[in-house]
Amino acid sequence: MSLTPREKSRRKAKIIKELIEELDAIRAFRLFNTSRALRYISELRLEGDLWREVQIVLKTIALWPTQDKSFPRIKRADSIADILFMASFAGMIGSLILMLLNLELFLAYILLLSTLVLMNLSYILKFYVSVKIRNIYLSRRSELEGYDGLLKKAVDNLLFRLRGELKKAGIGLSEVDFKLYNGDYAGLVVEEEKKGVYKLKFK
Repeated sequence: MSLTPREKSRRKAKIIKELIEELDAIRAFRLFNTSRALRYISELRLEGDLWREVQIVLKTIALWPTQDKSFPRIKRADSIADILFMASFAGMIGSLILMLLNLELFLAYILLLSTLVLMNLSYILKFYVSVKIRNIYLSRRSELEGYDGLLKKAVDNLLFRLRGELKKAGIGLSEVDFKLYNGDYAGLVVEEEKKGVYKLKFK
């Protein structure tokens, strides 16, 4: 069943709003995974020099971890974490089967205990990977700051587009609010600021 024009505009407005939040978080050093932002740009079919430049920047940021000398070690830790998680899941299924069939209960408990240890090791390794990746990005903070003007310009452009889509969707501007890490966007007014997060509305 095809969507009505109003439904299409509502869906498009939702994607634009999410892209605004993604770019704002990248700009504020709160988010470094740019894959979702790139996907949204593709979905919205954003074209022109501005968006070509934004895509280049997002792809550049995405490659930073692979350029760091510690990346092979981080990648290996991430792979081990995945293996440990899968092993713990398999062990949990095995111990559950043994318990349900009332077979080798002692072995089942040992297996269950082992799975909990493996799962915790997996989480610790994942935490290690996330900290290391974040540190790589933060070590290049000055480069990211160099993209600040471009990312702000992209968000301002999206806010203009969002106004149009909201109008087509029959949604009032007063019904939409934003929670962003920066409060300096054109057409938005800060209503509240709490712990570094701004609540904003359209002017």
